[in-house]
Parts: sequence; structure tokens; C-alpha cells
Amino acid sequence: MRKMTFADETNRGGRSGGWEPEGVPDHVAAGDIGLADRTLNAMGVRDSGYRGVGWSERLLDELRDLPQGRRHILARSLVERYHRLEESSEFRARTLLLAGILAADLPDDPLAAERVGVLGDLGECHSFWYEDHFSVLVEAELAAGRSLTPAAIAAFRRSGMEYGFPAAPLVRVGEKPTDPVLNVGEKWAECALEEVGPGPDDPWRALLAHALNARSAKPSAKWDRLARQLVVPLGAEPVRENVVSWLALVGVPRTFLVKAVFCEDRNFNEVFDPYNALALRGLAWLLSLLPPHSDAARALGALVETSLEKVPGRGPRSAKVAHAGAFALGRIDSGPALAELDRLAARVTHKATAKAIDTARAAHATARGPGVR
Repeated sequence: MRKMTFADETNRGGRSGGWEPEGVPDHVAAGDIGLADRTLNAMGVRDSGYRGVGWSERLLDELRDLPQGRRHILARSLVERYHRLEESSEFRARTLLLAGILAADLPDDPLAAERVGVLGDLGECHSFWYEDHFSVLVEAELAAGRSLTPAAIAAFRRSGMEYGFPAAPLVRVGEKPTDPVLNVGEKWAECALEEVGPGPDDPWRALLAHALNARSAKPSAKWDRLARQLVVPLGAEPVRENVVSWLALVGVPRTFLVKAVFCEDRNFNEVFDPYNALALRGLAWLLSLLPPHSDAARALGALVETSLEKVPGRGPRSAKVAHAGAFALGRIDSGPALAELDRLAARVTHKATAKAIDTARAAHATARGPGVR
């Protein structure tokens, strides 16, 4: 069977999958600037509702490899077309995407302000689908010596966790954003970020970055060992005081609201930011490694309850964070920790968390021996 060509896909309105854009660079190298329109038309919406992903990645790779002169010509053609299109046209967004990749390392930076605007708008979104190829705009921004806003970085991270693609398409161009170390938008996280100093070696940055590695049901011996090491330069008491103060802010209204892009509102603003939730799990584990303190026990108990608050259409804010809090209380050898577990056992109805609480209480009973409270 003959392989479907770029022209075939254009004529069919982007309906078929699995084809490859044969000859695209040859057409541009020959001066076929009409390819701009044909390229954009081929990026139409499929019958299934999804735009072509595989072919467009291949196409963008081939356009990146064009000689600078030809890329400049095609970029200028796209810029002119962009300004002729109505603001409501979805072709306008696709034109901006292609112009962004074609403008890399060119003497000027066409549509730079428009690109910044689109990426700024992304920061107002909870998440977006990878097939929109916003990574192209990111590449152009990095090439221009700029970085994303913290809110846009947060949207990329959430999108990666929500839909299973890399946490930031910046990985493609060799940069994985480490600043800010947590996502903005949640009060507790923004307060934690105030402690982070400049430079990659800041000890608070290192501690929060380690907390983000809490991706399993419970910490490994290696995770615990590194956590203890990271506490040393900061001091156990300052760490405990800060973490307890941050946890007290968990669950308060977001500092700015985010919106859904292509689906019905699923109360994104009520649940925990999934990226920051990893850090919350790690911080709960961390408290259980510090010398026992009643403030830490109360903070963990409150974290469990806040995490289990139900959000319509979503369930608990974060059952995984609640489990981490219960687990941490089970590791703290103190009366206040056991008292929190007993209190939670009488209140929690979420089955998985209730089981974790029972396990934690059993761990206390085993550690203290029979008949000891």
C-alpha cells in the first residue's frame, strides 16, 4: 500500500493517522512558500477530536533542520499570515507555533510578544493536552534567552502528571526547570519558596527538591538517609518549625485560580496541586525523622484530615497525602503521635486511610510492648 503523503493528508483534512510528511523540506528549499498554508491546513482537527501528534513532531523536526535562509523566508510568510487571520481563528495559534520553531537563531524574533502572551495565558490553566505543541513556544523562548513564568512552569508540570507526558517539554531542549522548586498558586508552597535562597546549592532548595521525590507509598532507607543529611545544615528545630507552619496553610484557598482548557470544570482549584502534593508527602515523612514534638504530631493529624476533605466530582483532596501523614505518625515514638492516631481512628471513614491508621497504631503497640500506652 502506498504511504500517505503530506498532500494526501492535507486534502483529507487531517483525518488519517500514521502517515509521514514526505518531501516537506524539499518543497521549502525549492521556494514553495505556499507550504505554510498547506502545513497549517494539515494540522486540522481529526474526526476523533485530536490533532495529529506523531506526524507534526516529525514535521517540526524537519523544519528545524532547514537552512537558516529558507527558515527565515517561511517564518516571514507565517508572520504575515498570522496578522491577516482573525483572533478567533485556531489557525492563528498554529501559525504562531510554527513561526516559533522556524524563528530559532534568526536575527530577529517575529511574534515574540504574541508568544509571550500565549505562554502567560497557559499559567492561568490547570493543565493542557500535549498535542497542542506548546513546547515549540518554549523552545523559541529559551532560544531568545527568556524563561517561562512560574505559573506557566506549574501548568506544564501539572499537565505532565495529568496526561503522562514529560513534566515539562523543556526536557526536549535540554532544560528541566528547577525554579521555582515548588509550584506557585498554593499558599503553603509560596511560603516555603520564601525560604529558598538564590543559587542551586541552597539547603532549603535541596530539602524541598528531595521532598518531591516522595513517589512511593512509603520512603526507602535511601530516601530517609538523604533526608537526614539534608536536615543537618539547617538544624532539626528550624526545619520542624518551618514545615509545621507550612502544613498549617495546606488547604486554604489558592492564591490564584486556574481553569480547565478543554474539559468541564472538575474543581481543580479545590484539590491539591499534584506536583506540590509530592512534596507534602515528603515533608510528612521528614517530620517523622525529626526528634518527636507535639507540634509535629498535631500538624500531621491536621494534614490527614485536610487531605481527606471531599471535593465534589473528585473525591478526597489527596488520599496519598493523607496516607503519608498517617504513616509518619506511625513512625513517631511519642504519646502525642499515638493520641493523634487514636483521634483519627475515631473520625476517618476513608477506607484506605483508615487501614493505614490502624497499621500505624499497630506499629506503636509493637514498639511499646503489650499493655503500654
